[in-house]
Order: sequence, then structure tokens, then C-alpha cells
Amino acid sequence: MPALFIFIAYFAIALLSGAALAYPLHMILSNWFELDFVRVASRSVLIMAIIFFMMLYRKLGFKSWRDIGFSTDKKQFFSDLVKGIAFGLLIMLPVIVGLLITKNRVLDVDLDTSVLNILDQVVTALIAGLIIALIEETLFRGAMLSAIKKHSSVFFAIVVTSLMYASVHFIEPNIDYDTNSLHWASGFVLVKDALSSIFEVNRIADSFIALFLAGVLLALVRIRSNRIALCMGIHAGWVMAIKTLKSVTDSNWQSEYAFLTGSYDKVIGVLAAVIIAASIVLYLKNSTQNKLPD
Repeated sequence: MPALFIFIAYFAIALLSGAALAYPLHMILSNWFELDFVRVASRSVLIMAIIFFMMLYRKLGFKSWRDIGFSTDKKQFFSDLVKGIAFGLLIMLPVIVGLLITKNRVLDVDLDTSVLNILDQVVTALIAGLIIALIEETLFRGAMLSAIKKHSSVFFAIVVTSLMYASVHFIEPNIDYDTNSLHWASGFVLVKDALSSIFEVNRIADSFIALFLAGVLLALVRIRSNRIALCMGIHAGWVMAIKTLKSVTDSNWQSEYAFLTGSYDKVIGVLAAVIIAASIVLYLKNSTQNKLPD
């Protein structure tokens, strides 16, 4: 239980310190760049989260990165990463096909279909997926899951980390910020507005459930394999598939099956929740302790 409180405090401190840093950072950078305040604020929170994580790592008693699932065998790590990406893409495939068949996503009529452009979209999505997966898996399925599991049941650790993983995706502001009206407290106003999004239950319920189930699947892979690179690969594969799909298609809310997509990213919703839930069942059925099926 103490580990849970430590991580709750960690997220709160990262948000507040990031909020405090947002305005001065924007003020400094605006001398050279024209930047969106919301993006600067999100990056400042991320910077503080990384700094505090390095401090938290030792506080929780981890002696090496192996303690949170990282392999010292580079060949094994990259093999797991590639295998995980393949699994992630495979899981997202029926979601993508389903959204296209139901016309929830339709091909962008202005899309540049040249090979170079499509390749650029795919590579960009993969890089983004790897970066996001590295950060989020290290934190949630690495440090957080390992620390909570030490003091609580595995079930409790899986549920709590999955709930927190799903929740952070909905910390997003709903208002625009005029550069001329920014002040020292703007970062805190932004955080307050962003946090309120979590309580919009009717708007986020379907996407929240899908992301919670995604967290459960990743936690199960982490616990049963003890290899976080697999989690990173699966996560990166999901992000890669979603970003590529969104870059070549448009959302179609006129579809009679619009309820299948969530409002979070116009992709993750009821359909994704069903597919991920089925993936959990299949994984539990086919996996054995400490080993993923080949």
C-alpha cells in the first residue's frame, strides 16, 4: 500500500511542478519559437515526471533496471521488442478492419498516396510509439507494478496500475489559451481544467474501459514473462497502428455504428475493448508461467 501512495504523490508532484514550470518555459522559448502553451505545459510535466522518476527509482529500493523488467541481454531485449510490436499490430488489426467496414473511419480524400508519404507516416508512427511505450511501460508496468506487487497482491497491483494508466490518458484541457493572456498561474489553471476531464464519465467511459483492459493485458504480460520489452513492443504496435490509421483516414460520426469508437481518439472504444478483452482471454489460456507463447 505505501508504494501506491508514493506513486499518487509522484503524479501529483509531477503535475504541479510541471504546471509551475510551464509559463516561464513558454516565456523563454517564445523568444525564438511560436509555441502552443498547452504543448509546452505537457512537455514541462513530462520533463518533471522523468526527473522525479529518477529520484523515485532509488527511493523504492530498485538496485538495477533488471528489477523492473529490463533484460541485460540486448539480443533478447530487441527480439522481445520486435515480437511485441507484431503482437500489438495483430491485436489492433481486427479493430482497424472493423472500423473501416462499419465506415467509422473513411479514407482521407486528400491523402497523398505516394509510397514515400505512406512510408513516412508509418515510420513516424513507429517512432512515436516506441517513445511513448518506453516512457509509459517503464513507469506503469516497470516501476509502479513492481513496487506495488511487493507490498500487495498481484491482482491489486494489476487493477491499480491499469486504473491509473487509463486515467492519465484523460488528463487533457478543454479550453484554448490566448498567448497574450498567459500569466504565472496559467499552468495551474491548465492542470485544473485538464483534471476535470476525468470526471466526464459519459464521454470517456467506453475509451476508459478499453484503456483499462489494455493496461491489464500489458500487466499480465509483464508479470508472466518478466520481460518489459514485450510490453513496450505491444504498446508501440498499438500506438503505431492507431496513429497510422488516423493519418490516412477521417472519423465519420454519421456512421450508424459510431458507438463502436470512443471520443478519446476516435478509435479506442467499444470495439477495441471487446478485442482487447478477447486477447486477454486468449493470452491467459495459451500462456504459461514466465513464458510467452511463440
